[in-house]
Amino acid sequence: MNRRPPLLAVAAASVMLAGAAAGCGGEAETSTEGSMAAASPGRLTGAEQRLLLIYDRRIQAHCVRVTRSLVEPRATPTAQQEKRAFAAADALIALAAEKPAAPLEAGSDTRLFLSDVLENLGGSNCDPRMIDRLAQGLAQIPVQ
Repeated sequence: MNRRPPLLAVAAASVMLAGAAAGCGGEAETSTEGSMAAASPGRLTGAEQRLLLIYDRRIQAHCVRVTRSLVEPRATPTAQQEKRAFAAADALIALAAEKPAAPLEAGSDTRLFLSDVLENLGGSNCDPRMIDRLAQGLAQIPVQ
C-alpha cells in the first residue's frame, strides 16, 4: 500500500527545514516567512493553478458539445469525452474543497472560481447533470 504523508505534515516539515537552513538574522527571517507562504496548505501551487484552467476548459468543452448536439446529433459527446468532463468537475470540486480560500487573482479564490465556472454555465444548454454536480459540490464548501 502506497501511503502519502498528509499535506499539512509535509508543509510543516518544509517550513522547519527552511528555518533550520536559514539560521538567525534579519534576512533569514524574511527568507523563512517566504518559505512559509510557499509551503502553506492554503495556497495553490503553479501546477494546481494550471489544473484549475484545464478543468474549466474540459467542462466548457463538454457543454459546447452538448449544446451543439441539440442541433447536430453527431456532435454528442463520446462516452470518453463525457467521462473526462465529469472527472474534471469532480477534481475541480475536490481542489476547491481542499483549498477554498486559496488566493487566485485580485479578490478571487478557488471557491469563487468554482462559483464562476458554474455561473458561466447558467442559461446555457449544458448537461443538467454537470450543472447539478458542480452546484452540489459548491454547496458543500463553506464560505470563509
